Order: sequence, then C-alpha cells, then structure tokens
Amino acid sequence: MASERVRGEDLVQSEAERAALTALREVTGESDGPMERHSMRCFLLAERMAADRGLMVDHEILLVAGLLHDIGLYEGASAGGVYTTEGAEFAEHLLAGRPGWDERRLALCRDAIDRHHEVRTQWEDGAEVELMRRADMTELTSGVVNFGVRRGWIRGLWKAVPRDGLYPHIAAMVGKALRERPTSVPKILIRGH
Repeated sequence: MASERVRGEDLVQSEAERAALTALREVTGESDGPMERHSMRCFLLAERMAADRGLMVDHEILLVAGLLHDIGLYEGASAGGVYTTEGAEFAEHLLAGRPGWDERRLALCRDAIDRHHEVRTQWEDGAEVELMRRADMTELTSGVVNFGVRRGWIRGLWKAVPRDGLYPHIAAMVGKALRERPTSVPKILIRGH
C-alpha cells in the first residue's frame, strides 16, 4: 500500500458509492472522521484480501458495505435495535431502485453489513460477506489477526488512512449502544436476530 494520504473522495466512483459516503458523513456529522477512515480501511483490507486470494469480487458492493457497515451505531440510521441489522436496512433503503442494484446485489451488500461481526466464517453467503468480516476483525485487532495480509502492507494502509481517534470513537459508540440498547449488542455476533 502506498503511503500517500487517501480520502473518501479518492475511492468513490459510482453514484451508489458517492451516496454511501455522503450518507456516512451526514449521519456521523463529520468528513474524514474516525469512522469514515475505519470504513475506508475495512474496504481496502477486503480488496487486498480478495486480490491476495485471486477472488473476483464486486468492488462497488465492498466499498458501499465498507462505508456503511457501522452506520447503525448512529442515531440518524438507527431505531435502537441491533446496529448491524439496522445498518444493513439503511443501506438497502439507500440503494433500492438505483441502476444495477438488483435484489441479488442488495442482498449481498445487506449480508456484508449485517454479518460483519459473525463468529463463524461466511464464505457460503458470498466472498464479499466474509471479506468484510475479516477486514473489520483485522482492523479492530490492529492487524494482530490479519488473515495473511502482510504486516508491511497494513502499516502502509495506516499511513495512507490514519487510525487517529479510532478506539476512543468506537468505545464511545459501543458504550452508548450498551447503555441504550444493551440486549441488542450480543446479537451482532450470532445470526437469528
């Protein structure tokens, strides 16, 4: 990964990708904030993992899912339920009716968002679903769990998309979820919610 600074605008190309970035910025109330950068790193990690394995994946689904995978933590995208499911529903409403977003692609994007904290692998539901799960885990473990992505590449990613403020921001958002919707938090790990 080149260490030149990467911003959200550098990644988005399609109408759906621009809409996802705009929605994330509106809901979080900031541009280039900790959650936006986390989302970008997850996408870039997922793409790297796909390339390392020679997998053909849907770039647009990975980017939209990457940008929106944690949006359900925020009031503007949540009704107080399971945040992964609400993020998936938010994405579905944002994308429904857009050119090229048929039910199959919507379902794959929904699953990539809804299942990104699953404890079991998700390959059977699509490479994009499992790659988003792995990318988020790599990101949140600071690369300790890296699924074979070279540590040097990960360090380059962190230079290109800085991690400043990530853990305090996530701690605040998860702490809020634990206070306001405590029974929903364990449901992010297990299907059937």
